[in-house]
Amino acid sequence: MIDYWVKITEKEEDEIRRHHYLVTAADEREARRVAMDFVRHFCDEDDDPEVIKDGYSFFNRAVTVQITDIRETTREEFKDFLLKIHTIQWK
Repeated sequence: MIDYWVKITEKEEDEIRRHHYLVTAADEREARRVAMDFVRHFCDEDDDPEVIKDGYSFFNRAVTVQITDIRETTREEFKDFLLKIHTIQWK
């Protein structure tokens, strides 16, 4: 099994949030399928999201969630990235 770094962009009005996930799959096609299934359930309150390119829109297109990148990675590389963005460097 291969580890894939999945980058997801969530847009709501003028606000953009970026999310990063690690998916373990046999190949990139399976990783994309798993990620799309995850994105479909991103907003639990909307039971019938609309399919858009690389993702779904929720609440009559008020919120869009799309896969922006999938690439092969290692768990160490992914953990290093998470530590980097969640570590406060003070002075």
